[in-house]
Amino acid sequence: MLALKEYQQRTLDALSAYFKICVSLGNADTAFYETTRASWGTGIPYRSVAELPGLPYICLRIPTGGGKTFVACHAVNVATKELLKSDRCVVLWLVPSNAIREQTLKALRDRAHPYRQALDAAMGSVTILDVTEALYVKRGVLDATTTIIVSTMQAFRVEDTEGRKVYESSGALMEHFAELQDGQRCSLEQREDGSIEYSLANVLRIRRPVIIVDEAHNARTPLSFGTLARFKPSCIIEFTATPDTDESPSNVLHSVSAAELKAEAMIKLPIRLETRPSWKELLADAVAIRSRLETVANAERQETGEYIRPIMLIQAQPRRQHQDTLTVDVIKQCLKEDHHIRDGEIAVATAEDKELDGVDLLRPDCEVRFVITIQALREGWDCPFAYVLCSVAELRSSTAVEQILGRLMRLPKADWKRRAELNMAYAFSASQSFVEAANVLTDALVQNGFNKQEAKELITPMPAIQPELPLGDEDVFMGMVTAEVSEAPRTEGLVRDISEKVKYDAGTGTLTFQGVMDDRERDQLKGCFTTDEGKAAVERVYRRSRGLPSEDAGTPSERGERLAVPLLAIKQRDLFEPVDETHFLETPWRLSECDSLLSEQEFPSNRSEGQQGEITVTDQGRIESRFLGDLHQQVTFLDFDERWTVPTLAHWLDRTISHRDITPEESGVFLMRLVRQVIEQRGINLERLVHDKYRLREAVAAKIDSHRRNAHVSAYQALLFSDGASSVTVSPEICFSFDLLLYPYGTLYQGAYKFKKHYYPQVDLKAEGEEFECAQFLDTLPEVKFWVRNIERRPSHSFWLPTSSDKFYPDFVCLLNDGRFLVVEYKGEDRWSNDDSKEKRDIGGLWEARSSGKCLFVMPKGKDFEAIKAKVEKNASVAL
Repeated sequence: MLALKEYQQRTLDALSAYFKICVSLGNADTAFYETTRASWGTGIPYRSVAELPGLPYICLRIPTGGGKTFVACHAVNVATKELLKSDRCVVLWLVPSNAIREQTLKALRDRAHPYRQALDAAMGSVTILDVTEALYVKRGVLDATTTIIVSTMQAFRVEDTEGRKVYESSGALMEHFAELQDGQRCSLEQREDGSIEYSLANVLRIRRPVIIVDEAHNARTPLSFGTLARFKPSCIIEFTATPDTDESPSNVLHSVSAAELKAEAMIKLPIRLETRPSWKELLADAVAIRSRLETVANAERQETGEYIRPIMLIQAQPRRQHQDTLTVDVIKQCLKEDHHIRDGEIAVATAEDKELDGVDLLRPDCEVRFVITIQALREGWDCPFAYVLCSVAELRSSTAVEQILGRLMRLPKADWKRRAELNMAYAFSASQSFVEAANVLTDALVQNGFNKQEAKELITPMPAIQPELPLGDEDVFMGMVTAEVSEAPRTEGLVRDISEKVKYDAGTGTLTFQGVMDDRERDQLKGCFTTDEGKAAVERVYRRSRGLPSEDAGTPSERGERLAVPLLAIKQRDLFEPVDETHFLETPWRLSECDSLLSEQEFPSNRSEGQQGEITVTDQGRIESRFLGDLHQQVTFLDFDERWTVPTLAHWLDRTISHRDITPEESGVFLMRLVRQVIEQRGINLERLVHDKYRLREAVAAKIDSHRRNAHVSAYQALLFSDGASSVTVSPEICFSFDLLLYPYGTLYQGAYKFKKHYYPQVDLKAEGEEFECAQFLDTLPEVKFWVRNIERRPSHSFWLPTSSDKFYPDFVCLLNDGRFLVVEYKGEDRWSNDDSKEKRDIGGLWEARSSGKCLFVMPKGKDFEAIKAKVEKNASVAL
């Protein structure tokens, strides 16, 4: 099954945290403020919708290519377990068009597709329906399975024929309305005579559906809100790259950056741009790039087995009366006559010609290499093989290129290719001005969900063409970089795929490399030279081919300076292992021997509807305060079964609480004893426990987790801080190295102060606040050579130290001029003395103590930045 990327898991964690706080406080508004404050340091006010008072209605912003639908599949489980406190639910999955509806239905029905696999793994039995099928759905299906109804918003509008059927009575649905509780009946739509409409809309009202809205910026109108309100949803989760920020702003709970997508190999970046005034010359360059890419892809396949057939998207002009334009026919004729492209390799995708319909572009036996379109490809069209965009008309409007550019972004199989050329995208524009074309592409990226500043950095110029260099038939120009060298390289030992890219001219003493040089090629080519000057020339070629600044410019990462920080490690003979949770989480512990009685505080006898919070005392305010309580009451109406016994309840708890570190024998004994104790010692009968089983499950899970934490803390302390912890060390033998190119920031710094010593050109930091002041202090500290804002919860891209429950990511990591490392964790005075801060100081102090003076750790108390300076100045003569 396809695993979640780190940023996708963080998105779901934010959603889970929000729903948990919703349930705890009983207020969607306050929960949103608290969750965003925990994530971003500043709480964001919640914007309620008048038609949907009290409803948890939030947005998850993920840029194009980030896997919104995959995250949405996992979000179904999060909403069901954390908000509804149930095992199954009904989902209304709304998409913007019929084309995307068909695509979504096909994927969700395919049991081999990652979307369906994610649903099946989390929810068990799943049923996928379209609206027509839902009009005849059986009650048993909704009772036994998680049922997902995929539709467009338009299909639920009353002016639509299909939409009218949703609100009309149907004999096929009568069984859903048998034996309803009074609390359910009063919430249903009725006829004028007071009888209930046996409609699908009322079935949905009974089931309190989770509503998923794909591309939500298309569905935030009063009409849409009114339509959604008729189904009485439990929550609405929007997924979009471009949330509404003006007329009806979305409640953006979590936002993903382009840097996070790039770090996870989800998208092709950067976008190499070339502009030429002559469209025929431009098209010729684009065709050559595509051809070269196919040669590179074939070599990649020889090594990895992965098949890629690079495709070029060509944006033609529409026909106009009394004006010559570069129409589809003109482009197609040029491809065939000037470039000898066969008919089978060209497909036209316009409103009139739909030659891509039914074509699987990913199949190895598909011949299509060129797709000609005008304004946009069919909605929902997606092909990771699209690498090259060529617009034969000058790019003047971002909207004209927005959708087609989005088709270019996705990286095949979301995995870095060995050849850097296949990790990038290529754009060609018939334009006099590179700057104007770049601005249009930047705006188009923003419309695909990218931040304006990061979008500018994603577009780089194509390497300069060297037309005087001879090229063989198979050696089509891809971009060449040359450098003068003082010695002839010894290329005899190079592997073939690298030697084919290298040319040395003994007459001029120049080295030429064709394409974009990757790290492997750079290292092997440096080995062909014996002098430092020759190796430096290879480094210059490497940097120029990748569009990076020269070694004497830019930030330390751009200059290729390595930042490798020693980790806390365990030495076993001659081997070093980084200390992580595996060293103490696997320590055996016996749950069956732990206390199993749930106290009144852990599991209150009476159900609480949650804290009300301070809200305006109005009719709407009173509705908001009890929304979640009403929701949970209605969900329990759907889920009572008289056949429960003590063993079945204990088994249900065992099955629905995750405990991979505990054997079934241990958990079975503990849970049976716990249920009996609650009944016998607390006087809560079985029927009440079953009725409240989701609240019981939360209490039991918390009880088990408390015992687990205690066991882990004991094992953690014994491993690191006991007398027998002598094997714990800090050594340059095992380090964490910051990536030279990938820095998956979440909040891009855009303040007025210009940092001079940050390791990367970007900084993950807010432009104000105490952490910014701390960063500014480090940036001006004379002893600091350079520093990096360490990003939290990015284990592959950030330095961390182990704690008893998680990984600790200090705020700042610095390299000092004398070679020592300084790690700084900023803590406000109000948090400096809490247990979490104490544990972090302990592990930071251990890391420093075991480094023989070569690593420093400091946690200043609030704005006591002088403590940082004092730490640096102490034992300054010790160097790594």
